[in-house]
Amino acid sequence: MIAAGSLLVLTGPVHSGKTTFLRDAASRWTEAGFRVGGFLSLLRKEGGLDQGYDLFDLREGTARPFLELAGGTGWQAVGPWRLRPATLEAAEDILRRDSEADILLIDEIGPLERGGGGLWPAFAGALAGGARCLCVIREEILEGFRAKIAPVTPAVFRHRDPGTFESLTAALASLRSGRERPGGPA
Repeated sequence: MIAAGSLLVLTGPVHSGKTTFLRDAASRWTEAGFRVGGFLSLLRKEGGLDQGYDLFDLREGTARPFLELAGGTGWQAVGPWRLRPATLEAAEDILRRDSEADILLIDEIGPLERGGGGLWPAFAGALAGGARCLCVIREEILEGFRAKIAPVTPAVFRHRDPGTFESLTAALASLRSGRERPGGPA
């Protein structure tokens, strides 16, 4: 069961700066004393062309290739991208490891997860276990995501709206002070 009030969503169009916003926000939240966990998906370009995405572990400060244009046997596919199985396992490990953080950043929940693949099982498990998550979800799949997690209604923030950082910070502070753990209040 997904706990109501434990899910925040940052949304916007593809390539509009959601990850850059979150990278800056994560740094500011850490400086302000929040325990920030999770990961970002950093675009990798070569010769001006998108070549893949790297999984950036916020706690460790390390990156590894995550999505590629070509893949091997058993790699999950979404559009032109192929998910590296070993990095998917690492992302799942990060979700488990950082589930007690003040905020668990997940960049991103996309079409693959909406269909139940990719990070979905680990993401759903983190939420069911009481993790407070802030997920990046593209505008074009937001309604499908909402339908998948109903009856839970996430708080949605558009990264380009004025005051988004301040609103998210207030929401994080509220979640941190009202932390509920499975089985009852903290």
